[in-house]
Amino acid sequence: MKEIYRIIRKFGVTSNYKGYYFVADAIELAMNSQGKPIMITKDIYPYLAGKYNTTTMNIEHDIRTVISVCWETNKKEMDEIVGYSLTYKPTNSEFIDMVAYYLCCHKMQ
Repeated sequence: MKEIYRIIRKFGVTSNYKGYYFVADAIELAMNSQGKPIMITKDIYPYLAGKYNTTTMNIEHDIRTVISVCWETNKKEMDEIVGYSLTYKPTNSEFIDMVAYYLCCHKMQ
């Protein structure tokens, strides 16, 4: 989990954002589901909503806010993570997938 927080902070997001913890948990869930598809609206949002005693809509919104901050604050770091220049702000599921993939690949090296 420490590596996940490091990456999120590298993007310019701190724990002042509610979505900080939601994004970190979502990335960890994605990393732990290797080999099987994980659906953000059916698997991740409901799990996080239950864990944090909130709604799936709040989870989705707060994750989107974190991604917007990342996009506006440090797009260069996002480009480095995916390995090419992003032309649009990633969706919640794209962002979670790209960070999870990056962390999984770097653990294997």
